[in-house]
Amino acid sequence: MVEDARTLERAARLLSYPAAHQHVSPTDEPQFSDAERRIALALAQAVLPFSGRIPGGDLESVARLERFASRQGETFFRGVRASLWAVEASTLGRRGRPFSRLSGEERMAALEAWSQAGPRGLRWLLRAVVTPLKAAHFDDPRVFAEVGCRYSVEPPKPERERFMEQVTNGREIDEDLELECDVVVVGTGAGGAAAAYELARRGRAVLMLEDGDYHRRDSFAARAQPAFQKMYLGRGTTIALGNVAAPVWAGRAVGGSTVINSGTCYRTPAHTFRLWAEQHGLGEISAATLGPYYERVEQMLGVAEAPAEHLGGPARVIARGAQLMGLAHGPLRRNAPDCDGQGVCCFGCPTGAKRSTDVSYVPEALKRGAQLVTGARVERVDVTRGRARGVSGRLASGRRLSVRAQAVVVAAGAFSTPLLLRRSGVCVRSPWLGKNLSIHPAAKVMAEFTETIDMSRGIPQSYSIDQWAEEGLMFEGGSTPIDITALGVPWVGRRFMHLMDRFMNLATFGFMIQDESRGEVRQGPRGSPLIFYNLSRKDTARMQRGIEILSEVFLRAGARRVLPLVHGCDELASEAGLARLKKMRLRPGDFEVTAFHPLGTCRMGTSPERGAIDPSHESFDTPGVYVTDGSAIPSSLGVNPQLTIMALALRAAEIIDGRLG
Repeated sequence: MVEDARTLERAARLLSYPAAHQHVSPTDEPQFSDAERRIALALAQAVLPFSGRIPGGDLESVARLERFASRQGETFFRGVRASLWAVEASTLGRRGRPFSRLSGEERMAALEAWSQAGPRGLRWLLRAVVTPLKAAHFDDPRVFAEVGCRYSVEPPKPERERFMEQVTNGREIDEDLELECDVVVVGTGAGGAAAAYELARRGRAVLMLEDGDYHRRDSFAARAQPAFQKMYLGRGTTIALGNVAAPVWAGRAVGGSTVINSGTCYRTPAHTFRLWAEQHGLGEISAATLGPYYERVEQMLGVAEAPAEHLGGPARVIARGAQLMGLAHGPLRRNAPDCDGQGVCCFGCPTGAKRSTDVSYVPEALKRGAQLVTGARVERVDVTRGRARGVSGRLASGRRLSVRAQAVVVAAGAFSTPLLLRRSGVCVRSPWLGKNLSIHPAAKVMAEFTETIDMSRGIPQSYSIDQWAEEGLMFEGGSTPIDITALGVPWVGRRFMHLMDRFMNLATFGFMIQDESRGEVRQGPRGSPLIFYNLSRKDTARMQRGIEILSEVFLRAGARRVLPLVHGCDELASEAGLARLKKMRLRPGDFEVTAFHPLGTCRMGTSPERGAIDPSHESFDTPGVYVTDGSAIPSSLGVNPQLTIMALALRAAEIIDGRLG
């Protein structure tokens, strides 16, 4: 096994290389060699054998893998090629033949041995090798049809709003651009868009700059892979590295992560505000002082409970199990007042029902005179005589961008904001810049039922168990379509494909913890974020407890079998199996971890020693620079953060307006 790990190590490093900001021309896409296609076919047949319904790995799977890898960028493509050769060589030592020359049974046995290996690094390496293959294979209309799911939706007719006249596409500008405004806002997610709206409403000349594009509803196809390509940071391959290898989802488009989130809306709980007052000296920011801002945000977004008719199959069985256990449970509050339950919230809402900032705060800011430039990458905050005077960067067309402004609002997200500030020499007096990263680590449990569940319909995240919310353990639904479900199951071979055949009977539910663990973000290759995060022993124990609770809820709900998907206990079907799980002592890396809410990398504090920005969101060392995104939040919230980010941004905008005179 050690030899196998070494042969795959280089491939894994290449596969985890950030794909953000890479581009491959459609006329110059890289291609596999004939030998690589042969290896890929052998791998596809072993990982994805035909099981009776879903098509097995074949030449079409190889072609899809080739196209998928090429779209991810040249470096990612090289990593996939390296992984194929690593797999080919990995069986030479033990079996005396390369992988593609083994029999079908020998190949499956080799892969199964990797998946059950003790060293977590080897299991991660296997995931790095097979994940692109699964992503490519299951993104196929044939697969969706075989399990009775819709592959895509008919896009709505193109919209023709007048406010779009105030949007400039940076990809189409063929000359350097020099602009002037009162306030320039970098980023259009929860914090940037809300601040821009409030400043424009108050009569300020506001310019919004967005690195990504403005995707309108008619471009939303309800499919995962196109959404990853167009709207996700790093094209969906951003990973926090440490004792867990956690994918971290973040948006890169007008609307930021609000375009690709599930729409869940919670106010920060009182115990978190108490923590801010006691540990950070931020008593002026409380449930009471933020209350009026929360109300305004909720009105703008149309926040209400998820409607019963669209809660979906997983919510039905979770409610049944939670009720039998006497747990507090109920529908989530969401920002989608006209939701019709299409189940594609995380790939861009095609109906516009989800009030992400691309259909709420950004248009409302534009209607009040703000301007927006998309495809605009800000490289520096321009500082003159110690004060911010604007920003400079580059448009997607390659031309230069220069903006003069009285104030700069940075809201590029918890990964990009600290990198931009550090490049600019802003907030560098504080030791907290780029540090203090919390990510709300999340995990899931899957269960198979005899009844039809159908995770492809209904709100993906519609229901919750909040029994232990004050203890930092929040259970929220996590339904996914079959292609994303396949990526979340760390299995290969026949049992994996048999499980996918049962997709219509599978239910997934998830949870997140209010993490005490902390990470950091540094600048990586080509300016992309390099993220480090280690899960602490205490947080690991809380993750295990969450897995145990969900497993019990599913059993009580009548599951045929429950899949905790942890190393050493990947399925159970009885109270005895649950008891065995509870006796285990899981370690980081023994279970799958994902993350959705990066926060804290430019945290608010009362001095440079306690934070990177002050309680008014302004930099301690560079007047005129304000931070209004999730990086400003001093700690993990324990709930989904978009309402709090927006409420704080409205408050910050009021302060900025007052200081501009």
